[in-house]
Amino acid sequence: MTTPMSAERFEDRFRFYKGQPQQHQGVQELHEAISSTNSAAEILDEQATWAVTFSSEPPSPPASSGGLDPRGSEEAGMAGPQKAAPVKPGDSYLLVNDRDEDMEAFDHTGTFLWKVPCLARGQGADTDWTRTSTDTPPGLYKLGQLYPDYEQNPNPPCSDTAMSYGWFSFDMVELENQEVTVGRAGIMLHGGGSACGWPGAWAANQQLLPTLGCVRLHNIDLRDKVLPLYRKGTVYVGVFQEH
Repeated sequence: MTTPMSAERFEDRFRFYKGQPQQHQGVQELHEAISSTNSAAEILDEQATWAVTFSSEPPSPPASSGGLDPRGSEEAGMAGPQKAAPVKPGDSYLLVNDRDEDMEAFDHTGTFLWKVPCLARGQGADTDWTRTSTDTPPGLYKLGQLYPDYEQNPNPPCSDTAMSYGWFSFDMVELENQEVTVGRAGIMLHGGGSACGWPGAWAANQQLLPTLGCVRLHNIDLRDKVLPLYRKGTVYVGVFQEH
C-alpha cells in the first residue's frame, strides 16, 4: 500500500536534508524516476517553468535608505547605476541588461513583475557607449515625457516618426550625468525600427534592431507592460552594459 505525499511534505524532506548526502541521492533517484515516464522530455526540459523559476535569483531587497537596486548575478561585472532608485509606493524599476538583451520589471518593494526582450544597442562595439550613436550609456534614468502615438492613431500612415519610434516613446531622464559626461543626449525608450520597413515597424512584435543609442522594446510590450507602470507612478530605468 502506497502513502501519497503532499507537496508540502515533499518540500519538507528537501528542506530538512539540505546540503546533506541524502538530498543529493534523493535528487538523483528522482531524476531517474522522471526519466522513465512518458513526460520526461517535457519535465526535464532546461526551459521548463519549474527549472527557470528554480534557477532565478530573487531580487535584492530595497536598501535601508529606501532606495531600490534589484541587480542580480546576471549583472555581475557589468557597468550600471552607481546609486539606488529613490522609489516610493507606486513606483517601479526597469532593469535593462544589454548583454542578455532583456528588461526586467520590479515594483517599489523589489518584487519581480515581468521580463521582456529588449535592446540598449547602438552602432558600434558592445563595449562602447561613449560616442554618438553607440550603445545606451549605463546608469540610472527615469521615464520623462510620453509620446503616445498609438493612442493618437493606431493605424497611421507611413512616416519617419512612426517607423523610427513605433507605438510609444518615452524620454529617459539621466540621473547620474551618464549622458552629458560622454557628450550624449536625447536617449529614449521606444519601439519601431526603420530597418523593419513599413508596416513592419508598426507591428505588435516587430523585429528588435539596434537604434542610435536608445532602448528599444516590442511595440506591444510598451503598451501592455511599460505604459501601465508609467501611469501608476515614477518609472526608474537601470541600464547595464558590458565593459
